[in-house]
Amino acid sequence: MKWDGHFQVASGVRKTKTKNDVPFRVTRFQNGDDLVFFPEKDRYFMIYSGNPEPDRCIVLSTSTYEITQLPRYEKPDV
Repeated sequence: MKWDGHFQVASGVRKTKTKNDVPFRVTRFQNGDDLVFFPEKDRYFMIYSGNPEPDRCIVLSTSTYEITQLPRYEKPDV
């Protein structure tokens, strides 16, 4: 996810359900923030680390980027 001029690094998506059996997905970011998505209503909420109140998010635009294959790093033999 891009925020202003920076990219936020996430650890993947966890799928789960509420107590009322409503499905949602959580993307946890390295800084402790969570992006919560409710696919049935197409709604997003951001829960910032240290703040218990979620903020409603609105998708302004989407983009698809080419996948970049990074070179594999191998420690040189010494």
